[in-house]
Amino acid sequence: MANFSTHFTIAAIVSGLTATTLLSADHISPSIALWMTFFGTIGGLLPDIDSDHSTSMKALFTLLAGFCCFLLISHIYTHVAMVELILYVVSLFITIRYFGKAVFDRCTVHRGACHSISFVTLIALCCVHICVLLGHTATDSWFAGGFVLLGGIVHLVLDEIYSVDLSNKRFKSSFGTALKPFAFTKPFISLAQVIAIVILFDLAPSYDGALQVVTNWSHFQFTPVWFNLNDTKQWLLHMFYITPRDLHAFYQRF
Repeated sequence: MANFSTHFTIAAIVSGLTATTLLSADHISPSIALWMTFFGTIGGLLPDIDSDHSTSMKALFTLLAGFCCFLLISHIYTHVAMVELILYVVSLFITIRYFGKAVFDRCTVHRGACHSISFVTLIALCCVHICVLLGHTATDSWFAGGFVLLGGIVHLVLDEIYSVDLSNKRFKSSFGTALKPFAFTKPFISLAQVIAIVILFDLAPSYDGALQVVTNWSHFQFTPVWFNLNDTKQWLLHMFYITPRDLHAFYQRF
């Protein structure tokens, strides 16, 4: 199983490159690209949320608590005094970060229902709905959910890769427990996840805008304007074939 640093780094790299690709195609703005990278990185930590002592779980609950506190502040700061605001925020943070995490510890088993494609898909759809509720467009909301899903899939793939011992050419006992569609050992939870996915997808805003954006690559340019493959071939030909031959012919005259 890959460690926290590996999951964090690879998820950030893959999400950053994907966001940069969309940015180069003029699909998203630079600020949205940064947010998409953030969502993809968080998605890369999600499957380990069911590990009682993992760094991923601590980081995710800390971020979740901070995010909920930010939402609370943005909605009530004009209606309460400063001391009340501080008390409410501190209470909410402690409740989510410590009590919420403790409850989640008792209800989950590592590499169980949370370590599956269905779980990251469910969280991605939840992200879509949350973004819509916060006032973002349907297109940006689907992008956010898509990056969460991308990060989660990267996490599962990494764990599956680490389940193969290349030096001894064998599969570890954890092989097959990472990249799975459902938690087959938890049929009722898996069924609940599937039902929730269907409901959330049905209630989600239209994804036509996002689909139209990602299928239009007319503005995308992979190589710079000054780079021309034919010119590069000619330059290499002169550098490694014609120029040495001319120099050899020049030296033979003396």
